[in-house]
Amino acid sequence: MKNIGYIIPEFPGQTHIWMWREISHMREWGVPLTIFSTRRPPAQVRARHAFADAAEAETIYLWPAPMGRAIASLLWAIVRHPIGFIKAAWMGVTLPVDNRPATKSVLPLLVPAAMLAHECARRDISRLHSHTCSNSAVLCMMVKRILGIPFSMTLNANIEWWGGAMAEKFADADFTIAITQWLLDEMRRDYPGLKPSQALLGRIGVDTRQWVPATQYGSNGQAPGAIRLMTVGRLDTCKGHDDLLRAVKLLVDSGKDVSLRIAGAGPEREALEQLRAELGLTDRVQFMGSLPENRVIEELKAADLFVLASHAEPLGVVFMEAMALAVPTIGTAAGGVGEIISNGSDGLLVPPKNPAALSVAIATLMSDLARRKRLGEAGREKIVREFDSRIGAATLYERLIGEPSPLRKQ
Repeated sequence: MKNIGYIIPEFPGQTHIWMWREISHMREWGVPLTIFSTRRPPAQVRARHAFADAAEAETIYLWPAPMGRAIASLLWAIVRHPIGFIKAAWMGVTLPVDNRPATKSVLPLLVPAAMLAHECARRDISRLHSHTCSNSAVLCMMVKRILGIPFSMTLNANIEWWGGAMAEKFADADFTIAITQWLLDEMRRDYPGLKPSQALLGRIGVDTRQWVPATQYGSNGQAPGAIRLMTVGRLDTCKGHDDLLRAVKLLVDSGKDVSLRIAGAGPEREALEQLRAELGLTDRVQFMGSLPENRVIEELKAADLFVLASHAEPLGVVFMEAMALAVPTIGTAAGGVGEIISNGSDGLLVPPKNPAALSVAIATLMSDLARRKRLGEAGREKIVREFDSRIGAATLYERLIGEPSPLRKQ
């Protein structure tokens, strides 16, 4: 079977758990994988999950590199693959990225690209897969020129976020997997020259064998009528945590007994803590920091509702995780969330940046336990049917390996 190289920037990060699920499934199916990363993750974003230590130990980091290793790889590329090296260097000067001039933003990538190519040759890696469309994709493009091996990409967020030269990246890749239908539609609309085989849908997901509901929903030990809300997400402006705090304030002011636990870390923590104090919610809202996967599962199982008020989400793995546990879920009609939650059927959707609408949705479910249970059960069924992590992994497997995945054979 073909040896595959996975390249993931700053791996393992806290949000990389869905990538690890994909890697794990591919390995279950016998695919030999080597993980590369641009550099180690900063301490504040490094994964707290159980897989992190083992994943970091096996990952080959390209930068920073010992001077001797970098020089040896450059000399190897120049001597063994001179024409390919010149092509890669020329791309480093001419690629039309957003951060100009390319001589400063792209050409320096030639060094880690030579190191990546050297490792691929040593390990007999026949193709690369980049889990972003930014600099790691550029490294794959350079390695393609040096060694001639193909690469593919995962598009997991807005196209405009990835540094430009997207027409060149999409055209150069064997294929790009978009994790949502709206991203796939955008690719096909804005880059009509792509072949149908170069753009496909491969939704990421949750391991529904691990994310299993509590035996009895709503048994969180709180006082009758009290509701515990849970949210999980980086403490960043785009996640709308301030809107959720304001929604909680509206609920408390209307006499509702509600509390909120927030799992996540990020640059907005101080501002959010200040807002919590200003709203008089210090005894109602708890910031928990980043949590490992097992703790997230425990917290969600103890929650009555999962709520995330994002301004935009490419898809939203945390929605899938909550729904997989049969926790009734409220999200915003932004980005790809509507591909997960069908409003009124398996969860609720409200407009983004609208605390009043969010508070109404929460209050509606607070007063209707039977409806919460129905939405939770329907949410679980939806995730098992459409968003189990093996489904997206099977799509990638079949394109990389060129045969039906073990999932399709079952």
